[in-house]
Amino acid sequence: MTVNVAHVGSRKPTQEQVAAIRVQLAAILASDSFSSSKRCQDFLEFVVDHALAGDFQSLTERFLGVELFGRAVDYETATDSIVRTRANDVRRRLAQYYAGLPSIPPARIDLIAGGYVPEFHWRSEYESARSSSLADTASRALNPPLGRVEDMALVPGTEMERTPPRVDSVRRKVQVLLWVAMAAVVLLAAVLTPVGRFHRSNLDRFWQPVLDTPGSPVLNLPTTDTIQLRLDPMRTLNALNQLKPGESLKLGPGDVLGFHDWHVSMPVLQATLSVSLALERKDKIPLVRIGTDLSRDELRGHPIIAIGSFSNPWTEENVSGLRFTFDRGNSDREPPRIRDAQNPSRSWSLPHTYPEPQTKDYAIVTRTFDPVTHVPFVSLAGLHSFGNQIAGEFVSQESSWNEVARRAPTGWEKMNMQVLLEADIVGTTPSSPRIVDVYFWK
Repeated sequence: MTVNVAHVGSRKPTQEQVAAIRVQLAAILASDSFSSSKRCQDFLEFVVDHALAGDFQSLTERFLGVELFGRAVDYETATDSIVRTRANDVRRRLAQYYAGLPSIPPARIDLIAGGYVPEFHWRSEYESARSSSLADTASRALNPPLGRVEDMALVPGTEMERTPPRVDSVRRKVQVLLWVAMAAVVLLAAVLTPVGRFHRSNLDRFWQPVLDTPGSPVLNLPTTDTIQLRLDPMRTLNALNQLKPGESLKLGPGDVLGFHDWHVSMPVLQATLSVSLALERKDKIPLVRIGTDLSRDELRGHPIIAIGSFSNPWTEENVSGLRFTFDRGNSDREPPRIRDAQNPSRSWSLPHTYPEPQTKDYAIVTRTFDPVTHVPFVSLAGLHSFGNQIAGEFVSQESSWNEVARRAPTGWEKMNMQVLLEADIVGTTPSSPRIVDVYFWK
């Protein structure tokens, strides 16, 4: 049966209708169709709030891009499709939600393709029409039309009774009352449905501060500042050939050229992919930058996820002074280590130095909050490159965080924290990381 619902366009909804829409919105946001996507929840709630307030003019692609996704006011909507993509996702989830309902709800929210202003529908007009139709159908079924009297064979001793009109009227009233009762039951069930029935995983709790920040997270990869000799091959070769054992070649500022080493190791790439996929599953698309090729002004309001330890300046700046820190050592022959500032007797170092292959690596997962802006900073850093991969995979797997949650105090999802990890390395493949220690503070 095709259901025709009443659509209210520019007419302002009544208080009862607003309440019904609020109840329906809460049920939608808590449903399985929406509970897995914080971004879709925020999008739908945002446009419904503005529509109920009568603010239809603001619901444009640019306004939503700025307010919901942290885009600049003058961003290019033609090339940045974040709003259109999210709106399509919301429409798909709404269709999925309503397709799974056993009956039509008292109120309905739709987001019609081609716009961002939600439409509200109520079942009252439909119920009135349908109740009348059902009553008529029931009346015809209970009171079939009689043929001509002369065509009927009457059994001697019986009487043919017809249903009085008063009974038909009663049936109609009963049908209407039944449908009103059903609508009340559906509304009551929606009110009693706990909005918080969606159970956040412990992994969600770790990432929640990043997900709640409007600006897109920035994945910052490690880099190495490298120098090379300027192009003067004959002079350089002659100078090098004339060097005797123990002698050195003096080079001035004009003899060398500095540049970034843009190469990324495979473990760092693995960590980047793991984190990117984890964030995209939560409707956050990260920006990727390398080294110092980004300014603080550019990053204002954006969470930073720094990968790498000694080769990432953001990690060195933000992890230095915390409980678990990195120590490069006094020379290249001394293996780097992780130190415990609260217990100086504890430290963890690589078993071998280059060029010996690594059989074990350690990593620190750090999450802190800016004391002024409260924007989160996340560091995924290892002693060796494998440690970066270990940390990246750790923050991308739900199973990793159950033990962290067991060791954590109440409200840990909003606290600064560090997790110290270790893993064995077999060839070029790290094992599943093991938690060495965890630390939380406010």
